[in-house]
Amino acid sequence: MNKILGLIPTLVLMITTLSSNGFAEDIPNSTALPLAKVVSNIYSQGYSGINKIEYDDGVYKVIVINKDGQEQYLYIDPATAAVPVPKQSTKEINMSQAIAAIPQDRCKVITSVEYYNGAYKVECLDSNNYQVEVLVDAVSAKISQISYDD
Repeated sequence: MNKILGLIPTLVLMITTLSSNGFAEDIPNSTALPLAKVVSNIYSQGYSGINKIEYDDGVYKVIVINKDGQEQYLYIDPATAAVPVPKQSTKEINMSQAIAAIPQDRCKVITSVEYYNGAYKVECLDSNNYQVEVLVDAVSAKISQISYDD
């Protein structure tokens, strides 16, 4: 019993030390630029709004609204407050455009279309009723792969 009581102060000290180290990552260090500077830099890069900003794990984590009205996540170095330049949005084709990109001599009857990993996977039957799988790139609308099922 005395051993257990003797361990309690040690456990309390360990828990206090561990928890204080966890909070240290959430407090900007002395080299971090002020939050106001980070906010100013975000707006100067053309972002239209800021939904959330916090210092966590040694960086400023920010949820912004980009020019297209979409939420975007940024990680900003606290020492420089440099904000990434907004990416130009890449327009992807829709499913109808993916179907239209497939030559009709390749696919007589389309049986399924699925968006997967930046491409549309189109399954169809050719004029000889062989199963064909066609991958259409979602950005360029070009056919990237054609495979026949045995």
